[in-house]
Amino acid sequence: MPEVLADALKSNRRERRGSLLVYLMVDSSRRSDVRPLVRACREAGATGIELGFPFSDPIADGPVLQAAASRALAHGTGWQDLLEGLRQVSRELPVAVMTYANPPFHHGLPEACKDIAQAGGSALIVPDLALEESGPWRVAARRAGLALVQMGSPATSRARVRALSAASSGFLYLVSRFGTTGRGRRAPGNELRSLVTASHQARPELPVLIGFGVRTVADLALIRATGADGVIVGSAVEEVLSHSAHSDHLYRFLRPLARGLGSTAAG
Repeated sequence: MPEVLADALKSNRRERRGSLLVYLMVDSSRRSDVRPLVRACREAGATGIELGFPFSDPIADGPVLQAAASRALAHGTGWQDLLEGLRQVSRELPVAVMTYANPPFHHGLPEACKDIAQAGGSALIVPDLALEESGPWRVAARRAGLALVQMGSPATSRARVRALSAASSGFLYLVSRFGTTGRGRRAPGNELRSLVTASHQARPELPVLIGFGVRTVADLALIRATGADGVIVGSAVEEVLSHSAHSDHLYRFLRPLARGLGSTAAG
């Protein structure tokens, strides 16, 4: 299902709607809750899911997602849980897998990419994978039918953003600020606007999504002003689920965000 997510993002961009990706952590203790939660995301107006695989040293994750990863690992969450999660999630929405480089590398990169694609994954996001080291990953992902998403930050130069955009498939992921996910001050809008513009100039067809610290409708207004095509919401979702894993609570949190982006609930 390599083009499912990319096609959904491009369709929203053509129709001038913002895209909403919702981050959910894989956790074996939540296996029975995954489908209702993803259905709530779809009904709220989410475009897709970023399914996070827990890792013991998540350098890009803030305290909320670090704690979620620790809980998932304590529950014995492993590779097969990721694949089962993918099979459930992809029945409702397009899905990208977020994993650090070590688990797929340990599993065997070609095999890991093939597993993810066959289970229903559309894209792969690897925060600790540098552009200069991504060649073999791009080959393995392409052969399996996966998009490999590149990431940039406010410190990224316009020239490097153009290189990242050229190498990225599916979309380009820009983080909104220095540091990790969760609460905190994002970069000034003019910095992000410059990077979004550089990416769109380099690859007009490639959507640009912004993540880290997105949680309110006010945040959306700032991000949309940069020219970005959508947002990724993670830590705020995990905070909601830490209080209640009931799908209604997740729907009520996400629906205003989807409305703020001009998203429409899936049928």
